[in-house]
Amino acid sequence: MTHATEPMAGLTEAGGGEALNVFGAAMVVKAEPARHGLFVGEHIIPPGYGVPPHVHAGDDEVFFVLDGELTILGASGERRAGPGTTVQLPGGTRHGFRNDMTGPVRFLVMARPGIQALEMFRHFDRAGRAAPGGLTPPEIVAICAQYGVSMG
Repeated sequence: MTHATEPMAGLTEAGGGEALNVFGAAMVVKAEPARHGLFVGEHIIPPGYGVPPHVHAGDDEVFFVLDGELTILGASGERRAGPGTTVQLPGGTRHGFRNDMTGPVRFLVMARPGIQALEMFRHFDRAGRAAPGGLTPPEIVAICAQYGVSMG
């Protein structure tokens, strides 16, 4: 018996993908929502890095921790997520995260539909390179709002 094989819609090799810098944290795009209907990014955040509570209006998100321990900020307080932990964040869920470890935390960020999430990360990468002193908090909030993310 033979089985027809369908060509893959996309393949990102280990170590491959579009590299972005989001406020000093590395993000590598592993799947593009325009091609797959899902954004997947590998996020590597240094010690002390964090994203304050915020809400994505249109994207459901999932985090999958690969290395280290991620502190998740949610409505029920703080939770620690170690390797192998999955964090599910339906659209409209207020959340944040940070790295309280002494080493980097590496995790996958998946967002559906994810187009706005990816474009926001690309915007932060471009804006960060154009502003050597860094973006101001009002500039960050304004960029987030352009992509359906409200801070606070």
